[in-house]
Amino acid sequence: MKNMRKKRRQQENVADTEAVRIEKTYTTEIRLHPRRVMMTVIIISVSVIAACLYAYRGGLATGGVLCEALVILPLCLTFALFMINERRSGRLWYDDTEYEPFTVLYVIAEGLLFVLTFFLPDYLSPVMIVALLLSSFRNRLLSMTGSFIIISSFVFGLGSDMHTVCILYCEAVIAVMLSSVITEASGADRAFLSVMTASVQFILPLSGRYFSKLSLERTDLIYAAIEATATAIYGVLIMPAVTGWVGRERRYSYQTIIDNDYPLIEDIKLFSADEYERARKLSVLSLKAAQEIGADPYLAAAGGLYYRVGLIRGDKEIDCAMEIAAENGFPEKLTAILYEYQGLIRRPTTRESAIVHMCDSVIRRLDAISRKGDQMESGWNKQMLIYQAFNDLSLSGIYDDSGISINQFLRIRDRLVKEL
Repeated sequence: MKNMRKKRRQQENVADTEAVRIEKTYTTEIRLHPRRVMMTVIIISVSVIAACLYAYRGGLATGGVLCEALVILPLCLTFALFMINERRSGRLWYDDTEYEPFTVLYVIAEGLLFVLTFFLPDYLSPVMIVALLLSSFRNRLLSMTGSFIIISSFVFGLGSDMHTVCILYCEAVIAVMLSSVITEASGADRAFLSVMTASVQFILPLSGRYFSKLSLERTDLIYAAIEATATAIYGVLIMPAVTGWVGRERRYSYQTIIDNDYPLIEDIKLFSADEYERARKLSVLSLKAAQEIGADPYLAAAGGLYYRVGLIRGDKEIDCAMEIAAENGFPEKLTAILYEYQGLIRRPTTRESAIVHMCDSVIRRLDAISRKGDQMESGWNKQMLIYQAFNDLSLSGIYDDSGISINQFLRIRDRLVKEL
């Protein structure tokens, strides 16, 4: 017994050492992602340039323009750090993003506000549309912070009065709050939300105007009505489509990887047709299991497809898999699933990784029976095998760090019984 415990401790020490070495070499978090850096620099640059242009239009001297830039720059740098932290902490709805969709929306929002200020008075600035644009990224705090930076550049440079400034910030807050409701609303609810959005965009600017001038003109009412209509149309009809476009970045990333035309797929086929068929089977099972509990089906499908990709290069499966992931620029969550292969070095840390591990464990048991020449006499026997496999996995505690609940664990088990 002492020898067995000693041997087990030695194996654990070797695994810990191996884990540190692999994480140091391959963990993508410790490397700067060039595209993310470029997108962040674009956001900061556009913000500072817009602030300087507003200051110039506001009639400020060179010193005033410089001061405007110095005010906005620390705000932008703080915003960039906040955006990076949100992604690394997993609070972005898609934390493998390269920030490209948000950067595009940010530049459009900044340009839209700048151009329209040539034609509209500051109290009618379309900040609700700006906030709704940024809300398509589906992170309310990030959208609100970005909107505030854009509004701050505008009001500082043009010297808007206090009432207008307060109204503009209120409009941005309301727009961001409404965006979440609009995105999830049905047809009947959207009709009500369109009226609500238009009402807010009509009433608030006019209120700010009245507080500033103590009077309203007919042109104010006309401009406010036109802007309210445009905001409602964008929010209810166009914004959901823009949100869908942002979501395609995630789907495209994983769908490209699992597509049959992807070069790495051909390498797996050349290595072994049987291994390719097994990988596809694991991928499909993982996708369906992820759909069952609302996890990311695309990530699970990719994780299942490449779970054993290290085999094509040698016996050190995890080492080889990390090399392949780095060479192909795999997203970080997918790389983590490959690193957590069979829980040898690290237990699954995400629901998707746990799903792939469960499906792989069940397939292994079925393959073991097949290799022995035994056949399942009935679906009932196969069901009992799956139940036994999940019971063993549950007792092992391997999914304690994955975020999988007991209810989700049982739903995945029942889904695999149906599929297999």
